[in-house]
Amino acid sequence: MRIEQVKDIKKPENIEPLSYKYEYNETKKHSKKWFYLSTVIFVLAIAFGISALFKGATIRVSPKQETKELNETFASKKDVITGLGFQTVSVTKDVEKTVKATGEEKVERKSQGRIIIYNNFSAQPQKLVATTRFQTPEGLIFRLINPVTIPGREVKDGKTVAGNIEVIVEADKPGVSYNIGLKDFTIPGFKGDPKFTQIYARSKTEMTGGFSGMQKIVSKETMTQVESEMKSTLETSLQGDIGAQIPANFISYKDAVSYELEQITQSPAATADEVILKRKGKATAVIFDRSMLNKAILAKIMPEVEVEAVKVSNISELQFKSTSPVTGNEKDLNFTLSGTANFVWVFDENKLKEDLMGLSKKSAKIVISNYPAISEAWIETKPFWNQQIPTDPKKVTLINTAN
Repeated sequence: MRIEQVKDIKKPENIEPLSYKYEYNETKKHSKKWFYLSTVIFVLAIAFGISALFKGATIRVSPKQETKELNETFASKKDVITGLGFQTVSVTKDVEKTVKATGEEKVERKSQGRIIIYNNFSAQPQKLVATTRFQTPEGLIFRLINPVTIPGREVKDGKTVAGNIEVIVEADKPGVSYNIGLKDFTIPGFKGDPKFTQIYARSKTEMTGGFSGMQKIVSKETMTQVESEMKSTLETSLQGDIGAQIPANFISYKDAVSYELEQITQSPAATADEVILKRKGKATAVIFDRSMLNKAILAKIMPEVEVEAVKVSNISELQFKSTSPVTGNEKDLNFTLSGTANFVWVFDENKLKEDLMGLSKKSAKIVISNYPAISEAWIETKPFWNQQIPTDPKKVTLINTAN
């Protein structure tokens, strides 16, 4: 066996190892800027569309204003249709308080109540002195406490209306027999005269408070204190109640309200050593139609302007003073109004709003300049990019800065 010598085979020098390259189609990468741009445009379009639903406009308008000092006297008549007239409203209220009694004594107290006296005799007023007698069909006599003048009869809407006035009368004598219900009254002093049947009275309230006999008494100090408290409570309460009775288009003044308080009446309480004190009060307010009073003021201070063009914005703040004490029974009333009157020019707010709808802000300002009663105006539209007032009136708010 021959063994051949195997020689080492040398690896060729400078031969690099084989490498393989695989080729395939790679996905091309597009730029993202168009994606972002389209997204932004889409979002803006949605925002624009949504904001368009919330279009609106607020228009603030300041009318022309001027102040003048007022100190003028006015004459008015009750219930007139033309010219400056006035009306009256009344409310009544009573309060009571239970207090300790200090003993008993003989008491003589006369009954009191309200009646309405009618004058159907003539157009001339009829004067009645204090203590004038009024008689019920049963013969009970009540007397007038204060002198009065009954207005004469008038013709209204083709009908004759008797003049009338409300007063307080007092029983001629003390005692419970004069505590009566509603009655008709004649005036005995006119018996045998045509006035007897033409000037008469009817009850407005029942007659109460009459008493004669032993009754629990209250100390003078307690009675004085209770009387003061009741007066204050009644006047405060009546003032609030009378205000609620005044219609919105009417106005009254503090000094145009009169108060009438009846005497304190007494009745037994649940316990033997106490009594109930009761007092009734009435408030009567003279009220004026705002527009008619405004017209009367303008006629005095600014006769050159049209009545419908200007109003006194602080008419309720003026100082009222009657030339004679107000009772609520007047047919004629003379009074003065004083203070600084604020005159504000008036324009048709609804018409202005209608004229501005659908206009651009620039065009709207031109239209507003044609309203002589307006001194300044500001227009705010939304969204910020919107420069036009909407055509939908619900989206337009008009604010008068003088209101």
